[in-house]
Amino acid sequence: MRRVVVSGLGIVSSIGNNANEVQASLHDARSGISFSDSFAEHGFRCQVWGAPTLDPAALIDRRAMRFLSQGAAWNHVAMDQAIVDAGLGENDITNERTGIV
Repeated sequence: MRRVVVSGLGIVSSIGNNANEVQASLHDARSGISFSDSFAEHGFRCQVWGAPTLDPAALIDRRAMRFLSQGAAWNHVAMDQAIVDAGLGENDITNERTGIV
C-alpha cells in the first residue's frame, strides 16, 4: 500500500471562496443554495443552485482564462490556494511524484 499525504487545501464553493470562509459558513450553518432566475426562465423543475460568487478572471491570467470554462477556472483558483497552503515550490510541483487532486 502506498502512503498519501494531504499537505494543502484549496476551496472555491457556494459557501466560501477559501478554506477560512468555508469554515466560518459551516460554523454559522450558512447555506450557499439560492434561487436561480435562469433555471426558472428555462422551465427547469429544480430552480435552485449553489454556485461560487468568485470571479476567477481577476485571479487568472487573461490568456489562460480564454481556454477555461467557469468550472475549470474555479478549480484553477482552488488549485493555486492548495499549492500555496502546502508551501510547494516550482520544483515540488514539477516532481513526477507530486499529485494535485
